[in-house]
Amino acid sequence: MNAIPPEPSAEDQQIVNERPADTGAIGPSVQPNGRTTMPDRAARSPLRVLKGEARSSDWDCGDGPESGARLVITGAEQLTLGLLALLIVVGLFVQLRYTLVASIAFVTALYLGTGGYKIWLMAWGEFGSARYSPPPPAEGDDLPVYTVLIPLYRESRILPVLVDRLAQLDYPADRLQVLLLIEADDDETQLAAQELELPRGMQFVTVPLGQPRTKPRALNVGLQFAQGDYVVVYDAEDRPEPDQLRKAVAAFRRLPDDVVCLQARLNFYNRYQSLLARLFAVDYATWYDQFLPGLTDSGLARPGVFVPLGGTSNHFRIASLRALSGWDPYNVTEDCDLGTRLGRGGLRTGLLDSVTWEEAVPRVRPWIKQRSRWVKGYLQTYLVHMRRPAQLWRELGARGFLDFQLLVGANSLILLLNPLMWLLTAAYVATSGSSRAFVESLFPTWLYYPALLSFVIGNFVLLYSWIFVCVRRGYAELTRVALLAPLYWVLLSVGAWVGLISLIRNPFYWAKTEHGVSLTRDSTAPPSPATVAARAEQVV
Repeated sequence: MNAIPPEPSAEDQQIVNERPADTGAIGPSVQPNGRTTMPDRAARSPLRVLKGEARSSDWDCGDGPESGARLVITGAEQLTLGLLALLIVVGLFVQLRYTLVASIAFVTALYLGTGGYKIWLMAWGEFGSARYSPPPPAEGDDLPVYTVLIPLYRESRILPVLVDRLAQLDYPADRLQVLLLIEADDDETQLAAQELELPRGMQFVTVPLGQPRTKPRALNVGLQFAQGDYVVVYDAEDRPEPDQLRKAVAAFRRLPDDVVCLQARLNFYNRYQSLLARLFAVDYATWYDQFLPGLTDSGLARPGVFVPLGGTSNHFRIASLRALSGWDPYNVTEDCDLGTRLGRGGLRTGLLDSVTWEEAVPRVRPWIKQRSRWVKGYLQTYLVHMRRPAQLWRELGARGFLDFQLLVGANSLILLLNPLMWLLTAAYVATSGSSRAFVESLFPTWLYYPALLSFVIGNFVLLYSWIFVCVRRGYAELTRVALLAPLYWVLLSVGAWVGLISLIRNPFYWAKTEHGVSLTRDSTAPPSPATVAARAEQVV
C-alpha cells in the first residue's frame, strides 16, 4: 500500500456550495416540512426505488439477536461480578497480602498473554503479506450494483466536501447507489443538503425520529433502501481510494461465499495537524497495517478467526448482512459487535487491499470523548456475547474465542487496570523503609521475574512495534513521534475510564465526533508526497 496520504484537493481546503448542474443528476426532493423523498430512478438506472416510510428493524422491536446491547447486563452477569467484587473485598480484609499477590499475578498474566499475542499477530501479518497477492480491480462497466451508506448528523460543514469525494469513486454511475442518511430533526444538515446538486446515483434519505439516536440505527434504516448486491459504510469525513469498490468486487469474486465482509485499511489525511494526530496515525497503522493482516492472513480470510471491524469501510455481501439483522442500534461500537456475530455465524472477514483516508481528532478532549465511546462499546460487546460463554466457544471455536477474549475483553480491562499498576510502581519508587518492604513483598520470586519481564521487555516490545510499523509501512517520518507512545497510553486509559462511567450512567449515549476540523483555516494541510519522501529519507 502507498503510505503517503493523497495531496489535498482544492475542494478539501474550502467548503464548496456550488457545482455545475449535471443533466443526469438525481437530487433530493425537499418537502416544506424539511423531509426528503427518494426520486424515481427507474428511467435512469436499473436501481429499484423502495417507496414508503422506513420500517422498524428487529432490533427496534426487541427481537434482535438475544436483544443485543439493549439489555445492558443480565442478572447472571450482575451476580458474577458482584460475587467477584465481594470475594476481593473479603480477601483484602482477611488476607491483604495474599489477595494483592493473587491480583497482581492475574494482571501480570493478562499483560504477558496480550503482549505475546500481539507480537504473534505482527509476525503473522508479515508472513501473510508476503504470501497474498490481491487481485487487480474489476474492469469494465458490467459490474454489480453497489450501495454506499453514509450516516450524517450535524455534518453541514463537511457535507459538500463529502459529496465531491464520493463523486470521485471510479464506479459506473448507473450501478452505484449512494444513500446519505440524515436525521429527521437535523435541520442544520437538511438545510445544507438543499443547496446541493447531487451527482447521479446519490440520494438523501431521512431517518425517522426514534431511539436510540445512534449511527447503527441510521444504518439499519439505510439498509432497508439498499438496492445493491454489495454495501459499504463510510463516515462523513472519509476519502476512500477511487478504485476501492472495484477492488472489493474483484476480491469478493475471488474469495469463497462464506467470506461476507472485507475491511479496508484506514489512516489519516490530517495526521500532521497536531502531535496527537501523529500518535493516532501510528496507532491506526499498527492495527490496520500489521495486526489486521495477522488476523485475516492479509486478505485470505482465515477460518475460525474473530475480527473486530472498524467503524467505516466495511464491505458486505448484502444478503448475508440482512440475514444477521444488520447492526445493533444499542451498541455504540456496532462494528465490533457485528464482527463477533459474523464469526458466530460461521462467516469470515477478509482484508481489502485499499485505504480509506479519515480525519484524525487533533485535540485531546474530543479525542478522549471518541475513545471513551469505543471502549464503552467494547465493554457492551463483551457483556452481550459472554452471556453464554460455552455457546460462544462452540460458535467461534477455540481460536475465535481466544481472539475475542484478548482483543475485546483483555484489551479493555488492561486499559482500566493500567493506572492502578502505574500507581503501584510509583509507590515503590517514592517509598522507603517498611513501606517499600511491603510493596516488595507483593512480588515473590515466582512473580517478580514475570512481572519484570512484562514491565521492561513487554513495554519495550510494544514501543518497538510502533517504530517498526512506521518504518515497515512507509511512515518513517513518524518514528520519533512513536517514542512518545507512553503518553498516548495514558490518554487511552483516561478514555477507558470515561467510557466505563458512561456505560454505567448512560449506556446508549452516542458521543458524537466533530468532523471537518481539518478544513478550517487554522488546520495544517498534509504535506506533499515529495515532502513526505524527503522526511522519510532523512529519518532513515
